[in-house]
Parts: sequence; structure tokens; C-alpha cells
Amino acid sequence: MLSRKLPFYEIEDGIYEIDEFDCVSVFVIVGEKRALVVDTGTGIGDLKWIIEEKITDKPYDVVLTHNHGDHTGGAGFFDEVWIHAADMDWTGATAPSVEFRKDYAGIIRRRENKNYDYDVETDIRPWEKAPKLKKMTDGQVFDLGGRRVTAYHCPGHTAGEMVFIDDLTKTLLLGDACNCNLLLGRGFGKNPRDEIRIAREGLERLIAMRGQYERFYNAHHDFRGFGQTLYAEALEDAAGCYGSLLDGTAKFVEVPDSLFLDNPPKVAAEYGKVQVSYIDGRIDEV
Repeated sequence: MLSRKLPFYEIEDGIYEIDEFDCVSVFVIVGEKRALVVDTGTGIGDLKWIIEEKITDKPYDVVLTHNHGDHTGGAGFFDEVWIHAADMDWTGATAPSVEFRKDYAGIIRRRENKNYDYDVETDIRPWEKAPKLKKMTDGQVFDLGGRRVTAYHCPGHTAGEMVFIDDLTKTLLLGDACNCNLLLGRGFGKNPRDEIRIAREGLERLIAMRGQYERFYNAHHDFRGFGQTLYAEALEDAAGCYGSLLDGTAKFVEVPDSLFLDNPPKVAAEYGKVQVSYIDGRIDEV
């Protein structure tokens, strides 16, 4: 039997954060008629059982913030998922293969120095089939009954990164569009500076929408604590960091890269409490 010991917590009225053993958070928003599952984690243990037996018995849709394997690894255990068209390519280094999922889980275990209640061989298993991919668009609304969740395109981390605003609780779910250790993707603009500009504009758009949300959560709680919001100035700091890269005032620091087992050094731009680095390459060579 797959592990069913995924912790979860009701962070806002009808919004649940499921902690996938410190790898990533999955969010479930429950309305009067339907529910919405945001991301599927790395695919460790029995996520569907937690959703359907512990959180809600309502029908639900599954949406993905982006196409990285720590967010799509559990997608194969659902019939269909929504994702932005720009992130429908699931190939490459972060594709949700069993190997990637096991490697990522191992990195997190060693980084956190914890023993988690799952077995790598039993609880990280291949998909029986790939899910049907449905194209999600900017401004798409999911009416759950008594609450509406709107999806917004916010490229930067990936070309198709999406965020979600729940109108009932005024909660913004950021995925990986913003956090304190922001990884910038490549290939969605004309050149690196254009991509930084696009990423900054995406965050500035969210900042301008402040009236629609009062609190926000990113998908990894290592910088905020399980069940806690990301700090209030995070969006402004991240946008400011992008701006400093564009105007030549960026402060660069060397930090250990926690996504590799030997923690090799990498270069990040720093602004406030936010550090921005490239997923692949050096941010100081822009």
C-alpha cells in the first residue's frame, strides 16, 4: 500500500496545503460544488487518497502551475490535468520520470536531514498511463460553487508558469513564480534580458492586482513554514531584483546550490530577502 501519511492543514477557509514530505506543497481549494487541486507534487505516496478520503468527496479538476517534475510527478495518477500551452513539453532534465522523482526526493531528504515515512521503491512508482493535457489560458476561471478561482499566466520560472487567485478568501497561490530562492528559466524570450523583463512584468502585474488578494503562498514551504504565508514584501523584492539586473545595479552573492547533493556554489542576484539565479547558467553574465 502506498504511504498515506502526507500531512495536510487547512490554511484558509476551504483551502488545504498538503505537504509532500518537504518536496513540494499541493493545494486543494474546496467549493460548494467542486474542488480544485493545484499541482500534483513529485508523486510520492497516495495523494489521491488524501484528497478524496481526507479532504473532499466533491468532483475536482487538477491544474498544474508549471511542467517541472516536482509539480507534475503525480499527474499520471489522474485522468486529466490543466496546464498552460507553453509548458506542455514534459521532456528534458526536469521531466517527471521515475528517476527524476527519486533523485529529487533524495536531494530533499539529504538537504533536510530527515527520515520520512515512505519507501522510495514502493511510494515512487511509474505511471500506468499519461494524463490527458488540457490547455489552460490566462484569465481562465474555475467556478467551484460559492467561490471562483482565476488562473493567471506569470512566466519566468518557466514559459507557462501559472498562478491562482481564490476570490472567496482573497488568497494567491504562486507556484514557483515567486519565492525567496527564485530560479529563472530560459527560452521564452528573444534573449536573456528580454526574459528578465517578461518575468518582472509578470510580477508587477500581480503587484498591481493587490486588491484581489490579501495573502499568498508559494509551492515550497522551506522559506515560509508549512501553513504559513510568504512574507509580505516578497513580490516587490523579486520584481526589484529583476529590475536591478536590467539596470545594472544588481548585487551578486555566491551561495550553495541545494538542488545538488554536493551543494556546489552558484551565483545569485540578491534584493531584499529574495535571491534570483538561473536554473542553468550564471545570472551575473546577463
